[in-house]
Amino acid sequence: MQMTATTVGDIITADEPGFACSKTKLVDNGLIHLRPFNIDLDGKISLTELYQVPPDEALAGRAKLEAGDILFNNTNSAELVGKAALVSEPMEAGFSNHINRIRVNQSKVDPRWFALWIRKKRETGFFTRNATRWVSQAAFKSSELRRLPINVPPLVEQRRVADLLSRAESIVRMRREAEQKAKEIIPALFLDMFGDPATNPKGWIFRTIGEVADIQGGLQVTTKRASLPLEVPYLRVANVHRTHLDLSEIKLIRATEAELNRTRLLPGDLLVIEGHGNPAEIGRVGIWPGGIDPCVHQNHLIRVRCMPERFHPVYVWAYLNSADGRRFLLREGKTTSGLNTISVSNVKGVSVPQPPIELQKRFADRIAEVTALQGSQQMASIRANHAFQSLMAGVFGEGA
Repeated sequence: MQMTATTVGDIITADEPGFACSKTKLVDNGLIHLRPFNIDLDGKISLTELYQVPPDEALAGRAKLEAGDILFNNTNSAELVGKAALVSEPMEAGFSNHINRIRVNQSKVDPRWFALWIRKKRETGFFTRNATRWVSQAAFKSSELRRLPINVPPLVEQRRVADLLSRAESIVRMRREAEQKAKEIIPALFLDMFGDPATNPKGWIFRTIGEVADIQGGLQVTTKRASLPLEVPYLRVANVHRTHLDLSEIKLIRATEAELNRTRLLPGDLLVIEGHGNPAEIGRVGIWPGGIDPCVHQNHLIRVRCMPERFHPVYVWAYLNSADGRRFLLREGKTTSGLNTISVSNVKGVSVPQPPIELQKRFADRIAEVTALQGSQQMASIRANHAFQSLMAGVFGEGA
């Protein structure tokens, strides 16, 4: 295929930065002022959160976007600088001075193709590596963008590629949406079977976790353990997520026989995050599926082992990850030196409604079905994204 070697500056007809506007000037029903957070990583404009400013704040010509405009994020954190979004339809909107509005010569370049070219540059780390950095910010000037070399295929080929990648990304997006809907099934199923714990419409008796489970702290990771006799795998905070356990990297810790007996994990054990920099992640709970034995846990995880005749671990897991359970743990947590923590006693004090154990077991069976669905949706999403990335690499190359 014949390619034209040129520079980005040769295919751009207009390149203008936006304007700054203080948050103190924000108004209702004003001019939309797009900020870097409105540019998604998949090249779309997000309107879920909008700032609006007085229309007279806009610089001349900077209050309208046309179909085919490309918004280039010139300043952001190092990993996000260089984001770009394609404007799909005209809109009345201004844009931040951290964004450049780029227009290309559409007789030579399809703006969809050029937006994808920028995206591939960012995804391969080009802007992160070449940005000017200071403190927590990084910048890639539009003047530097203009100097970049670019190989431009014929316009008909650009359009074919843009259409192909658009269809591929639509499949990725649909897979992501299906995966998200699958995740929403569990809290909906919990409410359907047990009611909202905050109002307890079914009148269940409440029990504290301390009454119906064995609670155990974990092992402190320290160099003083070097001389201890046993070496065993252990779980860290990074391994434990609400919907799954990430076992791709399991580290080892030295322990005594007594410590192993005390902290050895059994299938169905719940693992509660004891400390996290993000308060919303305090009390995040995962279920140990087994498969590695012996395996213990560090002290930033609290183990909950339910009495099987009273509480099914899947039910307690769902409750602790529900809005009501998370609210309790967040309220009980403490903040020290930027780290949010909960204690074993906090976990023991959590009150959980106690439905009949048979109902809890039926819930667990339904969750097993949902989990299988989530797994298939996740794999389909991974495959779709891999296919899209392979197409991108085939079109634009692996490197930046």
